[in-house]
Formats: sequence, C-alpha cells, structure tokens
Amino acid sequence: MLPAWLDLQAGILPPRERRRSRRDRRMTREHLRTFWENMRTSFWFVPSLMIGLAALLAWGARLVDRRVAEGGELPLVYRAAPDTARDLVATLLTSMMTMTSLIFSITMVVLSLASSQFGPRLIRIFMASKRTQFVLGCFVMTIVYCLLLSAMLGAVTGSDALPLPSVTLAVALVALSVCLLGLFQHVLARSIMSETVVRRVGGELDALIRGFEPLMGPPEETPERLLPERFAEEAFRFGPGKGGYIRAIAFGRLVEVAREADCLVGLDFRAGDFVVEDGKGIGLMPPHRSDRLCAEVRETIVIGAHRTPVQDVEFSIRHLVEVALRAMSPSLNDPYTAIAVIDQLSATLSLLLNRELPPGVFRDAEGVVRVICPRPTHASVIGAAFDQIRQNGAEKPVIVIHLLEAIERIAPHARLPAQLDRLGEQVALILGEAPRDRLQEADLGVILRRAEAAHSALRDRRLALSEGRAAG
Repeated sequence: MLPAWLDLQAGILPPRERRRSRRDRRMTREHLRTFWENMRTSFWFVPSLMIGLAALLAWGARLVDRRVAEGGELPLVYRAAPDTARDLVATLLTSMMTMTSLIFSITMVVLSLASSQFGPRLIRIFMASKRTQFVLGCFVMTIVYCLLLSAMLGAVTGSDALPLPSVTLAVALVALSVCLLGLFQHVLARSIMSETVVRRVGGELDALIRGFEPLMGPPEETPERLLPERFAEEAFRFGPGKGGYIRAIAFGRLVEVAREADCLVGLDFRAGDFVVEDGKGIGLMPPHRSDRLCAEVRETIVIGAHRTPVQDVEFSIRHLVEVALRAMSPSLNDPYTAIAVIDQLSATLSLLLNRELPPGVFRDAEGVVRVICPRPTHASVIGAAFDQIRQNGAEKPVIVIHLLEAIERIAPHARLPAQLDRLGEQVALILGEAPRDRLQEADLGVILRRAEAAHSALRDRRLALSEGRAAG
C-alpha cells in the first residue's frame, strides 16, 4: 500500500517523472547494502569526508584569525608576519605531500607482495580498514588545509607580527600526521600477517552468520520440489541484462513484482553465481512475455564484477580457503597458515551449524509461492570449507590431522542428522585420500586415532540428538 502522496504524485507527474519516481522506489535494501559494501571497501570514502572537513577548518580558522587580530588573545598561538607565515605553510605543504606520496608508494608495494601470498582479496580487507582510511584521510586533509590556507594568506599584507591560529592549526595537523605515520606503519605491518588476515576474514564471516535466524529444525521445503512439473519446458526463459557475479537479489521486491503479475519466478542462480548477459537463468510461469515485467525482474538482481559477502555466505569461506591453498603451495610451503585457516573454519562452522541459512522459497502475504531459487545448505558450506583443503593437503599429515581435529570440534555443535552425515563423509574422504603407503607408521597411527576420535564425537552427538527428540 503506497502512501497517499505517492498515489497523488503518480497521478499528476508527467510520464518521465513518473518513471523516475518508480525507479527511486525500486532502490531496495539489497541495493543499499551493496552500495554501502562498495563505499566501505574504498579508499576514497573517509578521505573525501575529511577533505570537506579541511575546507571547513580553513574557513573557520581564518575567521578566528580575524577575531584575534581585532583584539583577542589566545595562548600558544603562532605569531609572525604574513610573509613568514606563508613560507611556513608552504614548507609544511611540501613536506606533507612528499610524505604522503612516499607512504602511498610503500603501501602499494607491500600490498602487491602480500596479495601474491594471500590472494588479491587481501586488498579489499585492507581498504575496508577504518584505521587505514582515517590515517590516509588525515594526510590528505592536512594537505588540502595547508593548500587552502596558503591561498587565503596570500591576501594578507603587512610587516607586523600577527597572531595566526590558522597557522597554529596547520602545525598541529602536521604533528598529528607524523604521529599517525607510526601508527600506520604498525597497522600496515600487522595487516599482512597471516593471523591478522585470517582473523579479519573470519570476523567478517561470523558477523554475517550472526545475522541469520537460530536454527529451529530441518528445512521444511526443498525449493526445486516446489517448481511445477513442466516448469523447465513451459516457462518463459530469459536472463539478466548484463553478465557478472550476482551480488545480491532483492527478494522482497521480486515477490512484489511476481504478485502484481500473478506469476511464479524461478531462478537458476543465487548470490555468488556467475551469469552471462541475456542467458536463460530466469523462468516465468505462466509464461509472461511482457518486456516491462522482464525489466522489473532484472532490476531486482544486483550484478557486479566481483562477489561480495552481502548475501553470499560462501564468499568469505572461499577467501579463507584460498589463503590456505596458497600457504600449502610448493612456492610458500607454510603449513601453519593453513592450520590457522582450519582452526578459524572450525569456529565459523560451529557457529553456522546453529543458524538458519537463507531460504530458497519466498511467498507473498497470502502464502502463495512467488519466487524459488537455489539455496545454500549446511552440506554445501561444509564442502566449500573442507573439500579443496582436503584435496590439496592429503599428502601432508599435519593438515590431515588438523582437519580431523576440526571435525571433532565441530561435531558437538551439529543440530541436524544431515549435518552429522556430511561431517562423517568428510572424515571418510580424508582417510580415503591420505596416501597410507607413503606415510610413516607413526604419522598413520596419529591420523587413525584422530579419525576415531572424530567418529566418536559424531556418534555421541547423533545419540544426544536422538535422545533429545525422544524426550521431546
């Protein structure tokens, strides 16, 4: 139900303005979340705000200069002739520009080396750091402030020494930037440590998981089973208007569009999947061929050049897995980083198994199914976390042992028999891929003991779940 003023607006605006109003209303929460994800992971957002602050500071400082010159007094204020003050500000400006350019150059070199070790997604993690953005913003703000102040002091003449709070503020900003330089070097050095990278990615993933609803029981609906029998043959098929990764889908708006058209929308993709332009991943039943309806469905799908964690629960998991795979490569041979990833994944999966994953079936207010799309499952997430690490680390006993220990830690947090089944499959796959003929007897004994401990934890949890159901 639209507000009255929107109904009135729709009746009196010309067609072009009505179309613009409809586009404004289609800015959904998913579009805003994707926009905010782009903003917070960019270098320019906080520095741009601080550039505006620099302009306000320069204007306000010159007002204070005039007040002080008219007879006021302030302690610890720089006093000098206008020419001397201009020279000082010019010196500060030149020094800050040199220091900032040097810092940016060093930062790019360090990040290039680190991205080759941990993957290019490290750049996104670094850019999203508020401390990094604040430090760089302070440098840029100081440069802009000194530049504007130098221009404003150009209009001041005379040979008498004047109190200049604006120049005092410039000196203070430069001193603050020098202090932040040490902090920036500390943050930069820690940001490329493997433990820091793993912790940041894991923290981002845990924050996303905590936004899910608590798991109350097995999913009641399998999306694919709710599709009509001849949906694949009879539905009108079309695809997104451009290619790229699905960053988010505005399911609320899509349900509304399907309800207005009285149809069922079936999607062959979900957030994180790659689609091609004008593909056949969207189906309408009954087969509507309206260009307007297709355009409205396309507008609910946010597509970009790369994946984001907005709706993609496997995004950060795959980032962690990538760090582990690079660490296990022959060029790096860093098993301890892979172990840190496995430990983080065990903590994340312990939290995830107690949460409800995003649904794949969406109904309108009357309970009619309007949108069906593939959904991630706990089994698919467990596979995304362990499969590639298991496959690439099968010949490394230390990796095999820690994988089995991780499953043993996760088992008590399982809530569904299907989760336990998937974890049990992982134990069997780990043992099956371990090259027993090439392992030392001592290493093989440790692996078998850890596997038995994992099986025991899974059996105990399965028994506890069955007793709980019987008691219920």
